[in-house]
Amino acid sequence: MKRRNPQSGPARRSSRPHRIRGSEGGFTLVEMMLAILILAIMMAIVYGVVVSTVQAQHRVEEVLATSEIGPALLSEIRDNLESAFLPKDGEYFVAFNHSGSTGDRDRIDLISGRMAYGAARDGDEPAFHSVNEVGYQVLENRRDASVGILYRREDFFIDNEPLKGGRLVELYDRVRHFDLQFWDGARWVPDWNSKREKNKLPKAVKVEIRIVVDERDDKNVEQTFVSIVTFPR
Repeated sequence: MKRRNPQSGPARRSSRPHRIRGSEGGFTLVEMMLAILILAIMMAIVYGVVVSTVQAQHRVEEVLATSEIGPALLSEIRDNLESAFLPKDGEYFVAFNHSGSTGDRDRIDLISGRMAYGAARDGDEPAFHSVNEVGYQVLENRRDASVGILYRREDFFIDNEPLKGGRLVELYDRVRHFDLQFWDGARWVPDWNSKREKNKLPKAVKVEIRIVVDERDDKNVEQTFVSIVTFPR
């Protein structure tokens, strides 16, 4: 009697579960949703760190900017005062004492030996000028009556009217107080005129400026800066 070869008969149906073709090595829907959730959490953490870093950087920049305005203004005025001189007899160093609604708004005009660059007249080519008429004054701020605007007057040559002419350049538009005091050797006086003082410069000038700056939590913070400039004899 012949034995039947089990391989020659009809194929037996396997009892093991059958995978859908193409699903081997892939991800299920739950796995993909979990991966997306983890990625979203990581991105949220990274975004929070980046935002915090940018905000901190902006805060540092604001502090540096507001803290540098006053010293920069004083440095500008000081440089011209230190180079002031009298080219001849006359009114070549004159300061006036003026008062405003929130404090002093003084004015000073002088001859400066500080090098400057610009066009002496409209249409001229810019050039370097070693001697110039320079002045500083605070004028009304039409946008905000509680503060004034500090201007620098510059004229790139000396004419017969050293206290007039030139152009005004705005330095800062939120000045509450601009006070000048002059040491005559015995006391501080509020004004000066080189002609009245027999063609002499003061022995020292004290500059006090109070400005308004914006900080993060307060938009009207007052800062006061003082500097004293001495004149060698």
